[in-house]
Amino acid sequence: MKNNIKKIVEAIKTKRWIHYLIIVIIGILVSIPFLWVQIYLSDDGKFHLLRLIGLDNAMEYGSFPFLVFPFFCKNWGYSMMTFYPPLVTYIPYILGLISGAFTTGLKLFAGLTVIFSGIFMYNLVNEITKKKGIALFSAILYMIFPYRFECLFNRYAIGEFTAFVFIPIVFQGLYNLLKGDKKRHFYIAIGATGLLLTHTISTLYTAFFCLIYVLFNAKQFFNKEVIKKCVVNVVFILLMSAMFLIPMLEFKLSAEYSILQPEIMKTNAESVATKTIKPSQFLKDIEEENGVSFVVGIPFITMLLLGILAYSKIEKENKDFYLTFTILGIISTVMCTNLFPWQFMPDFMCTLQYPWRLLGFAFFFFATVCAMNVYYLLNSVNKKWLRTILYILTVIVITAFTVVELNQYPVDDTSQDASYEERNKEEPQIHYFSINRDNMPKKALSEQLGYLRTREDNTIIVSGNTNIVNENKEALHMEIEIENAERDTQLEIPYLFYPGYTITLEYDGKVVELDYFESEYGFIQISLPDDIGTGKITVDYTATILEKTAYAISGISIIVFIVYVIWFRKKCGQKGHSNLSTVDNKKETNER
Repeated sequence: MKNNIKKIVEAIKTKRWIHYLIIVIIGILVSIPFLWVQIYLSDDGKFHLLRLIGLDNAMEYGSFPFLVFPFFCKNWGYSMMTFYPPLVTYIPYILGLISGAFTTGLKLFAGLTVIFSGIFMYNLVNEITKKKGIALFSAILYMIFPYRFECLFNRYAIGEFTAFVFIPIVFQGLYNLLKGDKKRHFYIAIGATGLLLTHTISTLYTAFFCLIYVLFNAKQFFNKEVIKKCVVNVVFILLMSAMFLIPMLEFKLSAEYSILQPEIMKTNAESVATKTIKPSQFLKDIEEENGVSFVVGIPFITMLLLGILAYSKIEKENKDFYLTFTILGIISTVMCTNLFPWQFMPDFMCTLQYPWRLLGFAFFFFATVCAMNVYYLLNSVNKKWLRTILYILTVIVITAFTVVELNQYPVDDTSQDASYEERNKEEPQIHYFSINRDNMPKKALSEQLGYLRTREDNTIIVSGNTNIVNENKEALHMEIEIENAERDTQLEIPYLFYPGYTITLEYDGKVVELDYFESEYGFIQISLPDDIGTGKITVDYTATILEKTAYAISGISIIVFIVYVIWFRKKCGQKGHSNLSTVDNKKETNER
């Protein structure tokens, strides 16, 4: 019996699959309360739920790649996919179809992000420290840090909490390239592509911290082989992310959209500087207007302070990693606060909007630091029984803290989520005041209290003369019959201006395709090319050839990337086998 217990304990200490099982179990337990989150009352939950409903409508009435949703903004068509990465839309959408409700799909997706972030954090720390105990503890801390729960329960910031899955993958690839065996350098491409297709702000700041990490290891970076592999990763990242990057660039070049305007989105240095937090808020919640708590928690702070005692006990080969992550953790923590000079930062850094978002990065870096502090400090205890008790007490304290954290979020009436979803499925026409308006044309947004308020869902003659005899509109398809039209007559079509519409004019036995441009108020406007007795204008959203090509590029690139990874691993395997054979031959010669 005693031997069996020893074997079980040893397996728990050394077997990776058991550690994965522990991570999955903890992830499931932590995620159970997500089932009671009221999605549409959270800060961003309603927006993400509407994206799934809108995608469902677009699939029925639109054209691939479904970038414009047909019934949103008073039936004028609204794009909620172009400027928000697709990964956090399509996966919850599929889970919603499987589970029977999009709200459930969003909750299941949130739970999966907790589990996978723990797994990938484990892989990162295990490769660097070669200590499975530190890796497991880091993964657990990373899954339960308080700000994650704020992102889920309070804000439902799906892009942000999904990014926690991919950040460890990027750093594992970067570490492997600079300090490892370079056999998993392609993790950089996997993680960065996942980030780009998840959350652009997190992508930007992951790149920022990776740059600092590279500067700390500049000697290893400036190497022909390393730079070559970096270039390979960057090329794959851009190609595999083409499905998001190319349509976004096409939209950006076609018109001005609200989300890209710093003065509208408050993404300028002056505005960002006003949204920092006080260092004291890490210890006590002062009930911010947005309701977000930035309290770190006594257990995490205590484990961090243990570094004063633990540092001297850390093995030499792990000290560099420990110091690097400590410095990066301090930088990201300071950047959250009013101690950091945001008012002098360049515009690209201010896309962050809220500096406290960097708290997620701070926990990413400090989770490992805390785990190493506890691990090395407890391992210095000579008496095994005492060490075991201390380990158990540590786990109990962390568990109790997590339970307290989760209990502070009220159990909501989730039936309201279901009724809200059902109501919007049955009556999909949504007013622009009932939705996030970040993706509207800037011209339209500026008229939300003026022209848009009184504009009806029909074609308007801007200049010239014609008679509109009849018009029929259904979702993203519209037919307009005209008579006695003068050449160069300008018509404003009742669709917000986005690339991807195909407009044809049928008259005098011929069909011509019309170009369109943005009207004074952010709608589609056309000019009639000729004097027309009778004619019919047909409007369809078909998406652009470039958008379709972008998805093809991503699909093909993912396949090529998989082939590259298989080839590269096989090549590394053969090289390793060849080196091993050489060593064996030398050994055999020496023995002779």
